[in-house]
Amino acid sequence: MRKNSSIVAIFSEFITVYPRHFSILFLLLVVEGVAAALSIVALVPLADFMLDPALAKPSRITQVVIGGLDTIELQSTFWIFAALFVALNFLRGSLEVVIHYAVLRIKYTVIRGLFGDALQTFFKSRWEFFSGKKQGQLLNTLNRELNTIGDTLGHLAILFANIVQLVIYLAVPLWLNTQLTLTALGLALLFVLPFLLLNGVSYRLGKRNTDTANIAMGILSEVLGAARLILGFGRQSQAKERYLIAFDQHIKVTLRSQVLGTAVPKFFQPIAMLATMIALGFAIRQQVLISELAAVMWSLLAAMPILSSLLQGNISISNFLPSYEQLVSLRKSAAEVEEIQGGRPFLLLERDIEFKDLSFTYPDRVQTLTAINLHIRKGQMTALVGESGSGKSTITDLVLGLQIPEQGQVLIDGVSLSELHQNSFRERVGYVPQDSQLFQASIRDNLLWSFDSASESDLWNVLQLANATAFVRDLPQGIDTLVGDRGIRLSGGQRQRIALARALLRKPELLILDEATSALDSKSEHLIQQSIEQVAHNTTILVVAHRLSTIVKADQIYVLSQGRIVEEGSFNELSAKSYSMLNVMLAAQSL
Repeated sequence: MRKNSSIVAIFSEFITVYPRHFSILFLLLVVEGVAAALSIVALVPLADFMLDPALAKPSRITQVVIGGLDTIELQSTFWIFAALFVALNFLRGSLEVVIHYAVLRIKYTVIRGLFGDALQTFFKSRWEFFSGKKQGQLLNTLNRELNTIGDTLGHLAILFANIVQLVIYLAVPLWLNTQLTLTALGLALLFVLPFLLLNGVSYRLGKRNTDTANIAMGILSEVLGAARLILGFGRQSQAKERYLIAFDQHIKVTLRSQVLGTAVPKFFQPIAMLATMIALGFAIRQQVLISELAAVMWSLLAAMPILSSLLQGNISISNFLPSYEQLVSLRKSAAEVEEIQGGRPFLLLERDIEFKDLSFTYPDRVQTLTAINLHIRKGQMTALVGESGSGKSTITDLVLGLQIPEQGQVLIDGVSLSELHQNSFRERVGYVPQDSQLFQASIRDNLLWSFDSASESDLWNVLQLANATAFVRDLPQGIDTLVGDRGIRLSGGQRQRIALARALLRKPELLILDEATSALDSKSEHLIQQSIEQVAHNTTILVVAHRLSTIVKADQIYVLSQGRIVEEGSFNELSAKSYSMLNVMLAAQSL
């Protein structure tokens, strides 16, 4: 029942979302079916002529063809009948090529649509959808399973085409000799019943195939993402073996799956020929006209491979259904955590951002933040410090609306963040995380990604603010230098300065620096610190700091411990208290 409902769902999506493609395909199938029927009928006068060139006792079909030739003043000769037969078969073959092209166009149009719909659904969800899902499952769904779904819809289109062709191929022999056709068809359907029992096996193999692909893709993603760590530890062989073990498990299943799909039609074809030969034996005993018998056999021999293709398509669809079900499951999961976009647009920060009695807990974890009250005032630098796991980065996620508080509110100028259109707010925020990811493009493109209408002077101004002008000018292609995957061609400090320039380019109302200097050397840290001090005069800044040297000039510091604010005040106020937690941290860093 679940398999049938999934097939109906896929086919319904195909028809309702792509009605124009479906209509064109249907029209082509009808034309091809007519051409196929005429090509079968054209065999009858050719056979009659070969058996009796005088055409003394022609069949009823031959009589109709002769009458048509007389109307256009053509003689009934072997060459005319042969040319008619060949031309109609050439037309049918040409239409089959066009139909195959149409099916492929439908397949790739559907894949593109599925990609777009899936990404739109995923990116409408909250951050917890991405953080809670295994990356392997998401990557495998977008990389492999969507293509598999496209194949499934292609198979459905081909199945539909085959059904139309089968009706045409069987209509002519049923008209010529009903008993012979029904005998052959009945035997073929009887022989095909055992093959239908393989649907369940195919579905289970398809489910296992998808699961093992998820695992293999997850390990591959993890291995490639940790390439520096693997090389640094000299664990290349272990990384390779870990992936190959998962890949071998996937291959073991996919081999069974693909062999099953290939074996079924190969075994059915000789069985279908046996059914046709048995029916032929009955027809010979009944002394059927040779010309009509030739047309019937020609049609049946053309119809049997279509029956075989229908059987293969049915097995393939059963195998592919788990891919569709995984996509549906992911879209459902994303829809369940869809981000609620408030209707109120954000224009600019006038006073402050306030956390009011806010508490938050990640799923299946102890409480992360408890009763947080803090102010990020316009035009000031606010800093968050504390040990790892104290909740500093979670606060930045809450400011960005990536997480939703269990209790309390995030207020922007007194208005709840949930009432604001989230993206209108985020588009006015500059964000520099600890691991600043650059895209595999030029420095110029990475900057324009943040604000695509920026001018050339805007680009160089923010590069200067980020202390990046000198090294960018020294690069081989300057600002048009490609930075490589995730910015790998640049040093850590260079990447971070480009990331800071990218954040500053949009002239943000709020600049968030989430441990932006924690992984940098002293020189790079000093350059970033200089940049922060340059923009601090006219920008509201929230700094999450591990290195306390970056917050010496902060207007307000909040010290967190175990999800609570334990101290607050300026740097001078807190450092003046001999037993303050900030002083303990300063002593640990020898500042």
